[in-house]
Amino acid sequence: MVKNAFDHCVDDYSRYRPSYPAEALDILAEKMASRAVCRVADVGAGTGIFARLLAARGWNVVAVEPSFAMLSRVGDPAVLTLCAAAEATGLGDRSVDMVTAAQAFHWFNPPFALSEFARVLRPGGVLAMCWNNRDATRSAFVGAYESLIAHYNTRYEREYRVQDWPGKIATVGAFEPAEYHRVEHVWRLSADAFVGFSRSVSYIRNVLPREQMPRFEDDLRALMAEHFGEDDCAVPLRTDLWTARRRAVATAGLPPRS
Repeated sequence: MVKNAFDHCVDDYSRYRPSYPAEALDILAEKMASRAVCRVADVGAGTGIFARLLAARGWNVVAVEPSFAMLSRVGDPAVLTLCAAAEATGLGDRSVDMVTAAQAFHWFNPPFALSEFARVLRPGGVLAMCWNNRDATRSAFVGAYESLIAHYNTRYEREYRVQDWPGKIATVGAFEPAEYHRVEHVWRLSADAFVGFSRSVSYIRNVLPREQMPRFEDDLRALMAEHFGEDDCAVPLRTDLWTARRRAVATAGLPPRS
């Protein structure tokens, strides 16, 4: 995982990134219903957006994140923090009941991270990977916003987070077949907040030259005014959630490290 990819925009990341729908957490609660006590490692935790939601469910949560700057924003005494990479968390063997990665797994080295997750998960534990993705099929604004990004960043790929996650999980041989869950919701926020969000994403902040940012933000504000007038933005999101249960014994592929 890129350790400091978001350190320069940690304020915007902490303030403006969207949360996750309760329905996604309900799915995880159902998966963990048989466990009276649940310890969760939220890996690639960033500023703790997902970790705080997990802790609010009464689970014991440790936020694992390689950036000190990001971890400093977790700000919830119910969430422990651990500065470490996804591929080498430092957690004990079979020490957690669930590993989550929210808006993060595409930054990891898949075979090494999955092997590490298999190592730290107890048999029968759950791996959960989720992303909030903008849904252009439900909004003309989202389609126009994606085109605006592509205009400024010609290497931008709209569906870069949509990959063969079940296939990547299967190669490790430590998990049962992955299940897909989809939750649709709408993210409502002010125009200023959406501009702040846009400053926090790697395909804008890490790519556009500093002198282009004001022009991009002006074009974005014009686009929001065209679609929403003076109202708040309504951005349809699709939370893509993949879950896979840890086998008692690895069956193929890369064995978990011991």
